[in-house]
Amino acid sequence: MQIADHIERTRTDRSAPEVLDRLQAIYQRRQKEEWRATVDRLDALRQSFGEERRQIFPPALRDRIASAARGGRRDDPRGPGLRYKSLIEARNAEVDLKAVKGLHDRAYDKFGQLVKGYSAFHFHESVVGSLADALVQPPIVYAPPDPDKEKLFYPHFGGCWDRLDQNQATGDGAIVENRSYLDCAARMGSKLVARNDDASDVDLLCAYRENGYLVPFKTLRTGILQVKADLSALVCRHHIATYDEFGWSDFHATTRGRLVMAVFWNWDDVDPANEVSNQWFISGLDCRGDGESFPGTSVQAVPGERRIINLFTEMAFPAGRELWVYVGVADRIWALLNDVSIDISIDSAWLLNSLAIRSI
Repeated sequence: MQIADHIERTRTDRSAPEVLDRLQAIYQRRQKEEWRATVDRLDALRQSFGEERRQIFPPALRDRIASAARGGRRDDPRGPGLRYKSLIEARNAEVDLKAVKGLHDRAYDKFGQLVKGYSAFHFHESVVGSLADALVQPPIVYAPPDPDKEKLFYPHFGGCWDRLDQNQATGDGAIVENRSYLDCAARMGSKLVARNDDASDVDLLCAYRENGYLVPFKTLRTGILQVKADLSALVCRHHIATYDEFGWSDFHATTRGRLVMAVFWNWDDVDPANEVSNQWFISGLDCRGDGESFPGTSVQAVPGERRIINLFTEMAFPAGRELWVYVGVADRIWALLNDVSIDISIDSAWLLNSLAIRSI
């Protein structure tokens, strides 16, 4: 976390600059424990999935079927594909295809449950600034915000925080890039790139990054907080490309971007008093299949596109209390691969135009 000079003056212990580093380390450790718990569950699923599949479909039998299916293969597009030939060879080898399918369905359903987004969020408003929006709900009279009810913040913001980054990859998978776009002026976001060019068995890819800005706010009345974030897209591309290495294969991969809002009692608190998120700020990509079809690159927001998001706390704060409000973008990649190569990435940078906060 980097804090501007006017925030630095609010520190109660100026003689101990290491306090911030210590608190940052505590927070990251706690977040890593949460991240690790999810990754450990996913890795346990990967291992149990692989072990059960090997019992039904031994590696030697799999290699024999793959060799037979690839043997005599022609480039004629009208001929049977590798997947169809693999299925025929598996049936000839008397593989219990029903058991294999049931195992795969259960594994990928469990994967989907583990990686689905947080349930603690409220979707209140997502506005794209355009003429069509004005025609749907034209403004009657423009009035500047009442300073007794709402406080506005513009760049440069008080403090910038590269809150967390995590990576996990198994087998031949690799997190190629996990980079922050945070510039401590108004830009935030990240670039995540992960690849696996030889997912010969069951492999896992996970990457995550979150960063944003902190501002001070003094409550004027007892109540919940409304935080309105006005953002403009600089770049927002999500990408998934796959290659079916073997006819008997499948995968599940997902990308997601969330807008996170957290409220802290003090600027040096480790855990927020309350945290909510707009789960569908960026819908991302979610695909599952045999690896022969994939979405490719999806532009989730065109450069310059404006989005205004309202988020509301799930608890009330007393009047006259000085708080710290954090708003940031969290990007995440998950992929479970079975004999499918993948190139998966998020390239997402946003400009935070303003924050408007009020007690309601």
